[in-house]
Amino acid sequence: MILSPTARKIRTKFSTDFDFYAQKCLNIRTKNGHIGPFFMNQAQRYVHKALEEQLKQQGHIRALIVKGRQQGISTYVSARFFWKLTHGIGRKGFALSHMEMASRNLKNIMQRFYTYCPPIMRPKLTLSNQKALRFGDLDSGYKIGTANSNGVGRSDTIQLFHGSEVAYWANARDHISGILQSIPHDGQSEVILETTSNGPRGVFFELCEAAKSKHSSYKVIFVPWFWQNEYSLTAGGCFEMSPDEVNLAERFGLSIGQIAWRRQKITELGGHWRFRREYPSTLEEAFHSDTPGALWNRQGLEHNRVKSGKKPKSFKRIVVAIDPAVTHRAKSDETGIIVAGLSGDDHAYVLDDLSGRYSPAGWASVAIKAYENYGADRIVVETNQGGDMAVHTLKTIDANIPVKKLHASRGKWARAEPVAALDEQGRIHHVGRFDILEDQMCAFKPGQMSFSPDRVDARVWAVTELLLSQKAAQPIMWQP
Repeated sequence: MILSPTARKIRTKFSTDFDFYAQKCLNIRTKNGHIGPFFMNQAQRYVHKALEEQLKQQGHIRALIVKGRQQGISTYVSARFFWKLTHGIGRKGFALSHMEMASRNLKNIMQRFYTYCPPIMRPKLTLSNQKALRFGDLDSGYKIGTANSNGVGRSDTIQLFHGSEVAYWANARDHISGILQSIPHDGQSEVILETTSNGPRGVFFELCEAAKSKHSSYKVIFVPWFWQNEYSLTAGGCFEMSPDEVNLAERFGLSIGQIAWRRQKITELGGHWRFRREYPSTLEEAFHSDTPGALWNRQGLEHNRVKSGKKPKSFKRIVVAIDPAVTHRAKSDETGIIVAGLSGDDHAYVLDDLSGRYSPAGWASVAIKAYENYGADRIVVETNQGGDMAVHTLKTIDANIPVKKLHASRGKWARAEPVAALDEQGRIHHVGRFDILEDQMCAFKPGQMSFSPDRVDARVWAVTELLLSQKAAQPIMWQP
């Protein structure tokens, strides 16, 4: 068949411009159940650009994609492979997922691409079943498998490999080592492994760590949850963001609708920690877990936790502890503000975490408001760095508020160890969940922290004041 120059130009564009080809030739099932053209979303465009850059630089693709749930990455990889398989000779594609149903979904996506592809762009289909498609005239084909099957994919020579939800594969190490041996490094081969996180464990995490350390040719591509336009809710007029949510919105440029959606998902998933696994904002969030050797662990915190309705009805003492930040900039440390009470049986209860990035007047106002709302008997402030100025800031707002200055004569670890011992004894309880505070606690290991543990410091000061300093003198009042 002789093509005109115009037809040849169009053909070339279909074979070299994936975005153009996808919109004109590929159809997907949208989230509202309709069949329509495949227009890439922000996450898919970002991944496509990163893959094309790697292909240009290396001549082949080795990619590790860490993403949130339902961001369309599996659909994108399937579409990319369909494009490659139907525009080349002798190419073999293989997809492996964690569950049989997920594997069938990948096969259905590919079948839908073929069914709705314009006839002129559709190669002859010589085999179609639950596990495979074969394009006989091109000597190309596509197979699917499930990670619970042993030896799957080992006997084939594969140019295009899609690993879906790799962090949840059974026998992942065997599958990776077996399948990757059947994929050549030349001929523009592609290995794309994508998944939501299953924590800092397993072969996928190890591959990411090696890639970040430049010890492999793999490229880590991270996709944050907030790139999805649909991950937003209409917030009611009474919706008010917490200090942590304000900081998050400023850091990532989130709308109040995205914050409302995030808050609802945290409730549905049972906590901030689980949300970060399913819908991470950063690569670090995706793989967050307890640091080995940290002073605290989640099991212990969970064991000591009490629900709001189960806390003591009265307290002998309540304090507001502050670990003030030295500076006030977008990337400055937070000011730790913790409210804690002492019960009649000498157990400490963490009642609130109001920490955040504030101006000096801002954190002082928050602390004084907490002092009033909780009926506290004093505010305790660390004075090692600008402590006198911190006290002055508090007194500027309320000259009569009782303030005790605390000076750290020992390092953070030495101060925290006695408090951690009280946690182990079951004498400290969190009333409800304080996810960011607990993240800091479970990563608290001097020499291995990439953050300033301001919330932990404030908690240590609060508990120290309530349980370890009961014989101390009266508060050191600020003198004007």
